[in-house]
Amino acid sequence: MTSLAFAAALLLCQDPIPPPPALPAPVAGAPAEGAAPPAARTAAPQGQPLDSNFVLAAVNNEIVTIRDVLLEWRLDSRRNADPDRPAAPRTPEEQMQEAKKIVIDRLWLAHAKSFPMYGEIVTRKLLDEEARDMWGSLWSDPAIPVDERELMLRKAESRIALQLALQSDPEFRRCSVARPDDVRRFWENNPELHKVPPRVELGRVLLGREVHGAGVEAKAAALRQLAIERSSLETAAAELAPGDFSRIRIDDLDHEESLRADVLAFARSAEPGELSAPVVGSASVMLFTVLRREPGREIAFEDAAPKIKEILQNGRCDYRAKQYFVVRILAESYFGPADLFDDEIEQLIPGTKERRARASRAEPPGN
Repeated sequence: MTSLAFAAALLLCQDPIPPPPALPAPVAGAPAEGAAPPAARTAAPQGQPLDSNFVLAAVNNEIVTIRDVLLEWRLDSRRNADPDRPAAPRTPEEQMQEAKKIVIDRLWLAHAKSFPMYGEIVTRKLLDEEARDMWGSLWSDPAIPVDERELMLRKAESRIALQLALQSDPEFRRCSVARPDDVRRFWENNPELHKVPPRVELGRVLLGREVHGAGVEAKAAALRQLAIERSSLETAAAELAPGDFSRIRIDDLDHEESLRADVLAFARSAEPGELSAPVVGSASVMLFTVLRREPGREIAFEDAAPKIKEILQNGRCDYRAKQYFVVRILAESYFGPADLFDDEIEQLIPGTKERRARASRAEPPGN
């Protein structure tokens, strides 16, 4: 039994969790009487310099600022293979999208911390294991800045919190069971599952233009030359660009669509150890190498059954997880802007957005 599974079992031995309350009112995020979260604005004005203290959202007694969003974006960029991805989210939509992710993580964490024995179960050892599973080689890279490492740890704890909360929910546990007949039927109706797709693990160095300046392309050329001499892009990056090397795993090369065409072509054709030419983008210059390749192969039903079971369980439990988030977590939390989770509530309570719009139109001017 894994550490996390053992922790979930311990939680299940505690006092039963009370049944979920009724669905929340259509307008979510209103504070309880006598309490209010900090004010939240919709987004930093587009086209203006980003103020790191600008408040985008609020959750319980905390705020989410541009500084939090920039940190989240920077960490995510370490595993992104798009050289045209900007160094920071500039549009209001991008800013709020990142802020919403942060609010969701904090809501799951605050909810799970109310469980009995949470503090005894979620140890530093468990957090380290989860962070290593989530972030791979990034977690052990000594060149990663302290603030990014702390964020990795917080996101690991949020994922543990989500899993513990859902594993403590009887409805979620029931939907986690896939019957053998369902597995067999899914196999027969989806012939693409009869083959394991080709996979590849890439090493990538990202040289951001804002960080490395006008000489970024010359630095990429020098780095590539050193990688040839050292027979390792990772070793060369440790010398010339510490902290800029990361690993990217592509689990289905046949259906991969997120990579730029030239990067995808390299991922599909290059041999292990081969270096790409510098991949030039508007926001960065990247170098890639193939670390490991696994060819596609045909598999029998018995080998595919565990994966099919996982697919069925994930599909069935996805709706319950969304329902749990709205019914249990949003109902007990304060957050802002008040319409931050209207899309999620709309899925369970159709008409939420229309009722909010009518209420907004009815408000006197200036309110």
